[in-house]
Amino acid sequence: MMKIEPYKIGIYFLLIILSIIWLFPLVSMLTIVIKSPDEFNEMRFWKLPELKNIPANLAFNFGKAWGKSRLGGKMLNSMIYALSAGIGSAFIASIGGYALVHLKVRFAQSWFLGIFIGNIFPFQMFLIPLYLILNSIGLFDTRLGLTVVYVGICVPFALFVYRNYAFTLPSELFDAARVDGASKWGAYLRIFLPMSIPAFVVIFSFQFIWTWNDLLFGLVLTERYRPIMAGLERLQGARGGVPPTVLITGAVMAAIPTIVILMSLQKYFIRGFTLTTGK
Repeated sequence: MMKIEPYKIGIYFLLIILSIIWLFPLVSMLTIVIKSPDEFNEMRFWKLPELKNIPANLAFNFGKAWGKSRLGGKMLNSMIYALSAGIGSAFIASIGGYALVHLKVRFAQSWFLGIFIGNIFPFQMFLIPLYLILNSIGLFDTRLGLTVVYVGICVPFALFVYRNYAFTLPSELFDAARVDGASKWGAYLRIFLPMSIPAFVVIFSFQFIWTWNDLLFGLVLTERYRPIMAGLERLQGARGGVPPTVLITGAVMAAIPTIVILMSLQKYFIRGFTLTTGK
């Protein structure tokens, strides 16, 4: 019989407790979603409705949440913003990380600090300047304007991750490529970019989820093209007029794309996150 060391038992016990704590909100949400508004008001919180009522309850809650908050258009807006921010910031950061680490750029550390310092300040500080700039160039209340804002906000953290990953790639690879006649762009496209897919996935995942869940910029910098979190805001408060079951159902619907992204990119995400934190 295999003997388990005492400290491993403590680790497993701690992980089980943390898993229960982590799953508690999810189970609570699902318990609410499968109830009708009347059942939610009349039944105990953890008591489940009859099995035959669950499909009708789900159809009512999802239909009401979708129609009341107009999630369709806002989900499309969020998808545009999140995909653009994830892919755009990762691509820009890959160029920056490659240049700062492998092209012997002068004052590379100063360039990096100058860009990364944008993450130090609270984002609320950027609202008024961004509003004035977008309004002056005609990009206020447009998808393009908000997309540019999201990409710019995401670049500093993306550069931090990509720069760390670039240190894990030996410089000899790029020196050999230049000896063989490859240009700087050729080495980037044929060597650096293919080898940095795990870092690209890490950045894309983080920035997609952050942009998808953002409410601040989407609520202030646009009125017609607001993201999905602004749609959920319509469901709550005195103007929402919807029961808690519909509000929680809207939150579940909004969370589905981020869950799909994490599950589908899990292998690359774990690998990339491990490598980028190794330096």
